[in-house]
Amino acid sequence: MRFVTREEIEEIDRRAQAEFGIPAETLMENAGAAAAREVLARTSGPVVVVCGRGNNGGDGFVAARHLHEAGRFVRVHILSVPEADTPAGRNFEKVRRLCGEFSKGAIVDAIFGTGLRRPVEGKYRAAIEEINRRKEFVLAVDVPSGLDANSGRPLGAAVEAAVTVTMGLPKVGFRGAERYTGEVVVAEIGYPAALTETGR
Repeated sequence: MRFVTREEIEEIDRRAQAEFGIPAETLMENAGAAAAREVLARTSGPVVVVCGRGNNGGDGFVAARHLHEAGRFVRVHILSVPEADTPAGRNFEKVRRLCGEFSKGAIVDAIFGTGLRRPVEGKYRAAIEEINRRKEFVLAVDVPSGLDANSGRPLGAAVEAAVTVTMGLPKVGFRGAERYTGEVVVAEIGYPAALTETGR
């Protein structure tokens, strides 16, 4: 299996939608479901899903819905409300009633994905530091929030996950970044093999 840069996975994602007609909602649904499956397999009890405003947060909203439907007590701690007419925004509406303060339980980190390029600041950094302080089981969605997907270095601060469920292909920055990624599980979310196997 090959490792990819953020630019390469962004291009795979774009082409999957533009050339192969795979809706963004389908990719998000598959990503969130994959994260939820790992949480269900590895933990019991309550779960808090910490979400940002982009697609990574959207994956988290999907994961929260699946966990709730599986009978878990779920609290969604949202750092920024996503734009309404987006895949993330539509998935947020499905779990709005689950939103609340940062509660106790296993943690799903869905704050930032591969696209993060600048240092983490403000409430986002505070949330990452709180996640690391809690010493709970942490599952990161796609990339531990705050970790540069290309270099593997934290951008100011990064989540230290027990498991990272990464989408499609592992990222080049994961090599040597086990302190942050923990165990890496590669989830198949519907990218065509023509894109993931050849890189062309």
